[in-house]
Amino acid sequence: MALTRRHFLQVGACGVGAGCLGGCVGTNRATGDTSFTGLMSIEDDIAMGREQHPKLVKEFGGEYENAKLQSYVERLGNKAAEYAEYQEFPYKFTIVNSPIINAFALPGGFVYVSRGLLSYASNEAELMGVISHEIGHVNARHTAERVGSTQLAQGLLLLGTVATGSSAVADVGSSVAGLVLQSFSREQEFEADSLGIRYMSRAGYDPDMMSTFLSTLREYSQVQAKINGKDPSSVDETNLMATHPRTVERVQRAKDQAVGTAPNATLVNREQFLGQIDGMLYGDDPSQGVIDGQTFTHPDLRFRFTVPEGFTMLNSPEQVVAFNEDRTVSIVFDGVTVPEGRNMATYLQRDWSGDVTLRDLEPIDVNGMPGATGWARLNGQQGQADVRGVAIRHGGDQVYRFRFVTQPQQTDAFSERLRQTTYSFARISAETANAIKPHRLLVVPVQSGDTVAGLSKHMPHGRYNEEMFRVLNDLVDGRPLHAGQYVKTIVL
Repeated sequence: MALTRRHFLQVGACGVGAGCLGGCVGTNRATGDTSFTGLMSIEDDIAMGREQHPKLVKEFGGEYENAKLQSYVERLGNKAAEYAEYQEFPYKFTIVNSPIINAFALPGGFVYVSRGLLSYASNEAELMGVISHEIGHVNARHTAERVGSTQLAQGLLLLGTVATGSSAVADVGSSVAGLVLQSFSREQEFEADSLGIRYMSRAGYDPDMMSTFLSTLREYSQVQAKINGKDPSSVDETNLMATHPRTVERVQRAKDQAVGTAPNATLVNREQFLGQIDGMLYGDDPSQGVIDGQTFTHPDLRFRFTVPEGFTMLNSPEQVVAFNEDRTVSIVFDGVTVPEGRNMATYLQRDWSGDVTLRDLEPIDVNGMPGATGWARLNGQQGQADVRGVAIRHGGDQVYRFRFVTQPQQTDAFSERLRQTTYSFARISAETANAIKPHRLLVVPVQSGDTVAGLSKHMPHGRYNEEMFRVLNDLVDGRPLHAGQYVKTIVL
């Protein structure tokens, strides 16, 4: 959770002076098209993937520790990769321990699916479609193209060095996590769909299942938006529907135009898939902290805090981020170690803020814990911003920090609500911490008399339990339950 001094109250990315950068344009053997990939060779793709793999895994909660399920995903991935054009890539398939519904890939054949995505897939063919789509991005070298564009924009020479003497590969690579989660262009998504359909159908899987999973995700996004008090047509930026903006119609067009598909590809394998995910962790992993409405609780670290109504929280191993609906106000929470004798006001001004002179720097007491706060008005890429820092010593050398960022014209309006967030930070007892248990996904047979209301009553979505149960089980068109069918449900 540590940030360096230069990250204190940082409100915009610093640009690098643009320079002239030579390009590498070649014909891609998967798409048959020419593309610009900067100076990245196939070997560079592999090197970047290997370098960034542990960083990306850490960013998304680490690997999900389920050897049986991991082996299953690897088998499916390797089966699809047999038909990929770039066989020199060392394909690696990883389940990341994140509840978000997403999948992504690094250059060189490193493919990731989230634990959350596995929860909402309905069968093996849908999962194969997701994996094959990501293999399509890898073979079309879309991330390499994006890195090439970044090099041009930032003036970074991939195989050279920058003025500081650091490797440009590392400089470009440090932003790869952001790059792989940015939306690809419609053309790139169409290429990845076309290639993915090619790979999955050659492996024997029904390519129509690529579309059915998108339909499920659309329904999920609508229910999740309602849970968050947003328009049902809006999409969470971390969702696969946002990072891979595609429509069922475009995927169907890709299927119709895909070259090399197998006409007899009919595998779906629903029962095999359900057997693999039965018992899987669902939602937040308590070891990483739990979001419950507006409250974040970390049972292992023994604290909790609450953000204002209307804010959306995102949790990662490095930090918790919250923002209001139009993203003009943000909260960043993290933790660092600070020697026990260090005064919090001194730490805030000298160690965290560095050269930024803080206004109204003062000590505070937060539920019996010593802290300090101060603020500054800074210039960023989007104009001026007021940024308030708060540091709280939780105990020993452990310090937790809030960074509140508002536009100057909003600061007064949000001041009291953000102050309440500061003073909501509190220790929790061992009893409270031990009471926080993870939810599990169970596959159960429907018994005579079972109802959607009854089977969904232990799910963690409150009054939206029934709607989310229908999405989870692909029952969104109102299809009834019938005795003997297997469904997914969520229990503590």
